[in-house]
Amino acid sequence: MLTLLLKLLLAHLIGDFALQTKTMVLRRKDNVGYLLLHILTHIALLVGFLWKDKEQYALVIATIAISHLAIDSLKIWMEEKFPRNPFLLFVIDQILHISIIFIVVIFSFGWDALPLQQISFEKVLLYSIAFVAITIVTPVILRLFFSKWQKESEFYNKKQDSLMHAGLWIGIIERLLIVLFILVDFWEGIGFLLAAKSIFRFGDLANAKDTKFTEYILVGTLASFMIAISIGYGLKLLLNII
Repeated sequence: MLTLLLKLLLAHLIGDFALQTKTMVLRRKDNVGYLLLHILTHIALLVGFLWKDKEQYALVIATIAISHLAIDSLKIWMEEKFPRNPFLLFVIDQILHISIIFIVVIFSFGWDALPLQQISFEKVLLYSIAFVAITIVTPVILRLFFSKWQKESEFYNKKQDSLMHAGLWIGIIERLLIVLFILVDFWEGIGFLLAAKSIFRFGDLANAKDTKFTEYILVGTLASFMIAISIGYGLKLLLNII
């Protein structure tokens, strides 16, 4: 089961990323031939990876190929309707493709072949809680904490000069990295992350010559790091207890 799953995933990654050129992506909207070429590429990869058992997995190859054609056709239609959300459409597209692969593998081997008995659902819940706390709860806490300063005009004007929601995503990514570093006992990574962020921010702070803005950035960084370290250490402690 695992061998088939890995082969299908590898074929998908090569077909969708390595062998699909930018020209194919752009031209397939107007010329269905490029879309069909993309599907044929996937079929060739699947046949190549499953060559020894191609007769046994003929239905698997056909199912993935047909579903890939349907999903990509849907994506092309969605791109015309929602041209401003390419990343979201890309994520949905890849989730659907990979979901089909898992469904096909499960259908081929049955649910009993899945190593579900080796999965600790308590640990899954802990990881889920930590992820929600990092990505959703913490931004709300920080936003409320800084609300008394964000009303000041200088902070509002500085936000207008930055990318929309960039600070939110930077904070989420840095907290995820901090928790990951704690779980793998790579505490030096936290220091490296703090140093790297300080270097990138140094130019802005030096040019701004604004004490309030500097304090705002430092407090935000330290608060984000403190929360992330608390979540990471708490998660690691509970994982060791379970």
